[in-house]
Amino acid sequence: MTWREVITVRSEAIKVGVVNSAVASIRSQAETEVGVRVMEGGYAGVASAVGQANLDALTVRAREALVFKIPYDVEPERGRELACNHAGDSRSEDELVRLTEEVLAGLKSNHPDLVFSHGVEQKRLQWDITSDHGLDLSYRRDTTSLVFVVKEKGSGNIIDTFVAVETGAVSTEEVLRIFDAHLSAFKRRGEHGAGRQRVIFPGLNSMAGESLIRMFRTDLVGRTYAQGASFFDGQVGDGRAHLSPMFTLSEVRNPSAARVCPFDMEGVVRDPLDLPVVREGRLVSLATSKRDAKRYGLTPSGTAIGGAGQLPTSGFGHLAASPTAERLADLVGPEGGILVWFVAGGDCTRAGDIALPAQVLLAVDGTGAVTGRLPGATLTGNVRDVFGQGFVGSTVERSDPLSEEGFFVTHMSVVR
Repeated sequence: MTWREVITVRSEAIKVGVVNSAVASIRSQAETEVGVRVMEGGYAGVASAVGQANLDALTVRAREALVFKIPYDVEPERGRELACNHAGDSRSEDELVRLTEEVLAGLKSNHPDLVFSHGVEQKRLQWDITSDHGLDLSYRRDTTSLVFVVKEKGSGNIIDTFVAVETGAVSTEEVLRIFDAHLSAFKRRGEHGAGRQRVIFPGLNSMAGESLIRMFRTDLVGRTYAQGASFFDGQVGDGRAHLSPMFTLSEVRNPSAARVCPFDMEGVVRDPLDLPVVREGRLVSLATSKRDAKRYGLTPSGTAIGGAGQLPTSGFGHLAASPTAERLADLVGPEGGILVWFVAGGDCTRAGDIALPAQVLLAVDGTGAVTGRLPGATLTGNVRDVFGQGFVGSTVERSDPLSEEGFFVTHMSVVR
């Protein structure tokens, strides 16, 4: 039997550039990419085009690509309809410029000693997967991100700190409250020791937190694990708690919990939508597409990723730790902790050793309040300790009112 799937990815963006605390540029961009997958006899052919696409012509090209005999011996999804829309603000170019100028006016008024650059971006993303066998999936997300690189006047640094939010609906007053809270704390001097310390990340998908979970993204992928090249080799599904029994990590696809797409790039809609990757310290799931599951004898997990013009591969999307406490104050204790705000790179070795050069650190007191700026330092630890004995917990309380993530608290060594 021959199957045809059509994948359409549309993106529209307006970007207002900011230099030296003033609007410097505006740019609009719109792009549509259409891909056609044809599956026949255990093989797949793919063709794609950007802009106006002729589906008949793409189908012919995809059929012709079957001559390359790319293995794809899987049962495609069929007979499912689903539409999900995370609607948000839709401003014209002039309206987005006015929003940017309003935020900049508030920042310059409240913080005349600081200089702001980078900008504001409004983005709409939509992807659709349809097939000749009743598959009709659609997802759309509207977001506005306000991201400003911050420098103290007279500073020789490229960046001293940053402020950022991403949301569907922007309130200038709320954005300024969030930015002011960080900048006011940044300008105060805090105190906290070195050595092994309680460290706080504003979510695992934040700029600081993404380096922390890199090993989960790279080494809990079906292909890597099946080839015996994973840091976690032999531990998935063995029933043992290799990490903290309080630590649970899931790939989130529930659109009511976060701005995420409920289906993967093979059209799979899981039931339940969220996939536990680590459950109470036990490694329980791999990122495995249908294709990789067939190839390596694994269980497919609805974790196919990729673009319109390529065959899907295995990988995780939005990863989140399950909350263990309501508030940050419940986790830091009377001694407080260190909030990791900006990490310039970071590395994780094949032995699981993590090193994060943290340029912006903030002191947090026992109530969970940020008290002031700390000197930069390198944070070191090992995956098995950071997510094992050193793990403290994660919160329901969000890192800011517009964030979808709670705080993640663990122990690491602070080296200055």
